[in-house]
Amino acid sequence: MQTLRNFWRLARPFWVSEQKYPALLLLLATVLMTLCLVAVNILTNFWNLHFYNALQTKDYPGFLLGGLQFILLQVATTVFTVGAFHFQQKLTLRWRRWATHNMLGQWLDSQRYQKLKLTETDVDNPDQRIAEDIDLFIVKSLKLSLGLLTSVVSLFSFLHILWQASSLVSVPFAGQSWVVPGLLVWIALVYAVLGTGIAFWLGRALPGLNFMQQRREADFRFALMRLRENADSVAQYRGESRENARFNQRLEAALENFWALVKKQKLIMGYSTFYLRSATVIPMFIMAPQFFAGTLPLGRLTQISSAFGEVHAAIAYLVEVFPELSAWKSVIDRLVGFQERLDNVEVTSGVTLGQQPDGLYIKHLDIWLPNGRRLLNDLNLSLEPGDSLLISAPSGVGKSTLIRAVAGLWPHACGAAFYDRERALVLSQKPYLPLGNLREALWYPMPARREDDAALRLAMQQVGLQHLHEHLDQERDWTQTLSVGELQRCAFVRALMVRPAVLFLDESSSALDTANEARCYQLLKQALPRTILISIGHNATLERFHWQVLELHSEVQWVHRKVEQPV
Repeated sequence: MQTLRNFWRLARPFWVSEQKYPALLLLLATVLMTLCLVAVNILTNFWNLHFYNALQTKDYPGFLLGGLQFILLQVATTVFTVGAFHFQQKLTLRWRRWATHNMLGQWLDSQRYQKLKLTETDVDNPDQRIAEDIDLFIVKSLKLSLGLLTSVVSLFSFLHILWQASSLVSVPFAGQSWVVPGLLVWIALVYAVLGTGIAFWLGRALPGLNFMQQRREADFRFALMRLRENADSVAQYRGESRENARFNQRLEAALENFWALVKKQKLIMGYSTFYLRSATVIPMFIMAPQFFAGTLPLGRLTQISSAFGEVHAAIAYLVEVFPELSAWKSVIDRLVGFQERLDNVEVTSGVTLGQQPDGLYIKHLDIWLPNGRRLLNDLNLSLEPGDSLLISAPSGVGKSTLIRAVAGLWPHACGAAFYDRERALVLSQKPYLPLGNLREALWYPMPARREDDAALRLAMQQVGLQHLHEHLDQERDWTQTLSVGELQRCAFVRALMVRPAVLFLDESSSALDTANEARCYQLLKQALPRTILISIGHNATLERFHWQVLELHSEVQWVHRKVEQPV
C-alpha cells in the first residue's frame, strides 16, 4: 500500500495540472483500444469453438469461413494494437514532458540544486532521477496499469465461459459422479493465488537489488564523466592508474550487484516459466475423459482450454510481471526519495536579503558551519556605488562562504544584507560557461545580443581574447576547450557586458599573471565606475585595486580597514 501511495504522490500533480483534459482523452483512447483487444480475444475464443468443430466434422465450407474470420480477427488485432500503442506513446510523451519540466523547475527553483549539494550529500545522481527515472516511472506505470486493466476485463469476460464449461465436468466420488459448480474457475483461482504467493516470496529481494543497481550504474557513469571534465588535471598528475582502479572498483560494485540480481531473476524466470506454461495443459487433463468418451467436441475442448488460460493469466498477472513490478517499485522509491529532499531542503536563507538600488549594506552577519563551528560574528559593512573591497584571509576561514551567505546561498547564517540583487554577478575561480556557442557563453546569464557584437569584440580584445573572435558562433564545450586563464578572462568579458551593480570576484584572477590581472581590474574600474567590487584573493598585488580591505582571522575575528592609495 505504501508503494501505491507513493505512486499517487508522484502521479497526482500531472493528473490535476492544466494537462489533465488532453491526458484524460489520450488515456480513454488507450483504454478503448485495450478493451477492443479484449473483445477480439473473446471473439477468437468463440472462433476456436467453431473452427475446430469444423475440422473435426470435416466441414470444408465452415473451415473456409473460419479462415476468413481468422484473417479479419488478425486485422482487428493489428489495428487495435497499433492504436493502443499510438495513444499510449502520445500520453507518455505528454506526461514525461510535463513531469520533467515540473521536477526541473523544483530542482532549479530557489537554487535547490546548489543547496542540496551543500546540505544533502547523500542525494546521488539527481541528473539520473530527472533524465531516466521519470521516463521509467511513466512507461512502467502505464504498462502495468493497462496490463492490470486488461487482466481484470479478461477475467470477467472469460469467467462466464469457464463457469458454464464447469457443468460438463463430473467428479467421481463415493461411487457417484458429482458436478461441482464453477470447478474450473476454482481450480484456476487456487492455482493462480498459490503461484502468485510463491513468486512474491521468491522475489522479495528484487526491489532492493534493482534500486541498488540503478545507483551503482549511475555512480559508474558519473566517475567516467568526472574524468572527461578533468582530463587535463588527471593527465598532468599521471593519475590514469588511480582513475582506472576507481573505475574498476565502481564497475565491480555494479557487476556484483548485477549478478546478485541475475541470480534472483533466474529463480523467478525459471519458476514463472514452468508455472505459466503448465497452466495450459490443466484443463486438457480435466476435460480429457469427456473428450475421449465422445461427449465433448474438439472445438469445445479448445475453447475451454483457451478460456482457462485467459482466466488463469488474468489472475496470475502479477506473477508474469513481477520483475517489472519490482523495478517499478525501485523507481518509485528513488523518485520519492529525491522528491522528499526537494521538498525538505531549506530554501530560505537565515540572512534577510533586501533589495537596495544603490550601495551594499551588511548588518550583524553571523556565519557558521553545519557542525556549529563559528566562522564570523557580527560583521557590519557599508559600501557605496564605486567602492571596492578586498576580502583577505587564510584558507578555510570562510571567504567564499561569506559571499555565499551574502548571496543567500548559505543556510547556516543570520543577519541582513541589502543591495541590488537583480544586478549582482559572481565570478568564481573556475567560471562556468554553458553548452552552446561562445557568444551565448560570454553573455551568460543574460541572453546574447548580436547587435552588441562590436562591444563584445572590443571587450575580448581588451582582455587578450581577440584570437577567439572567429569562434563566437561555434558550439563547443568551452569549459573543456579553454585554459583556466582564458576562462577567467571570459568571466571578465562577461562582467564588462553585463555591467552589474555589485560584482563579487571569488579568486577570479588566480590563474592570471600579474600584468593580465592588473589589466582586467583596471578595465573593470574604468568601464564600471559605479559598480561595487568585492574581491577574494591571496595575492598582495590585489590590494592596490581596492579602497577597503576586510581581514578575516581565526576564532571569528575580523578587521576592516581603508587602503591609503587605491588605484
